[in-house]
Amino acid sequence: MDTMKALVLLKKGDIQFLSVPKPKPARGEALIRVKACGICGSDIPRIYGGIAYYYPSIPGHEFAGEVEEVGDPSLDKNWVGKRVTVFPLIPCYNCRLCQIGLYEMCENYGYIGSRRDGAFAEYVTVPVANCMDLPGKVSYESGAFSEPAAVTLHALRRSSIPFGKTVAVFGLGPIGVLFGIWAKISGARRLIGFDIDQKKVDFARENGFNEAMIPEPEKLEKAVENYTEAGGFDLTCEASGSNRALVQSIKITHKFGEVLLLGNQERDVTLTPKEMSLILRKQLTLHGTWNSRFTHIGSDWKAVLEFENSGQANFKPFISHRLTLEEAPEFIQLMRDKKVFYNKVLIIP
Repeated sequence: MDTMKALVLLKKGDIQFLSVPKPKPARGEALIRVKACGICGSDIPRIYGGIAYYYPSIPGHEFAGEVEEVGDPSLDKNWVGKRVTVFPLIPCYNCRLCQIGLYEMCENYGYIGSRRDGAFAEYVTVPVANCMDLPGKVSYESGAFSEPAAVTLHALRRSSIPFGKTVAVFGLGPIGVLFGIWAKISGARRLIGFDIDQKKVDFARENGFNEAMIPEPEKLEKAVENYTEAGGFDLTCEASGSNRALVQSIKITHKFGEVLLLGNQERDVTLTPKEMSLILRKQLTLHGTWNSRFTHIGSDWKAVLEFENSGQANFKPFISHRLTLEEAPEFIQLMRDKKVFYNKVLIIP
């Protein structure tokens, strides 16, 4: 039996570097030789929070690689040898939303790296229909950014066009800064970021934000005073998953402005009657956003790859660490314990 190396989540909090059977692609599937896979913020609670769908399992959904084999060469042989990135959500194609092409809203979806084994491994099998060619100027490492980049572009598209507007972002991890990059490309006049981590603040300043700062009350007031004209920002994105940041987002958005909810909240969300009243009295528009669009028309993924290939978007500055599979378990624990500063961590099998 052929084997491969992988990071296997054996039980809650126990992820190990092991040899496991190399998967075989079924009909309609491709076997991908993983070249780069990002560690997503959602992978940490999946590993340590007891929310995995099954054990043992292999996480990893932000990846790019080379097609080594297909399950049915008579149908898919042209994919062999291609450089690809992969949309991790697997639609059922039968539910009412899939029937109208809203695959990201599928009611019975699968998901690579959570509901089936993912790319923290040397190889992974995926549906051929989920593969996208990497353009010539997009490296495997950049291709591994396609999923978070598409998620943040999709989020921006949920709001009105930011051309000429003032935009604020709470949470300056990779998701928040990626969102800021798309806002800038889309014509945001001023882009201001907030985070409690000074290193993240510094990174945002170096990567397209006009200004970034720690969101202390006086600094928030000054930001509104210095960077807006209407007593608040036109569009505020909450990308941290913090209840406090959500409240601050509501407070610094001007009347008739928009608040985009991008961060996953991991604790109970509480708004006081006064805070709820701000939403009503300001007549704010709140947008939720989920996943990304992967269709032939209006695809967030195609747009991301074209931006990368043209040089309009560059994700390489986000890479703070490159790890082997063997090095990854120890580093993932450091990430959980916040004992190391990191931005985007890539596993290079």
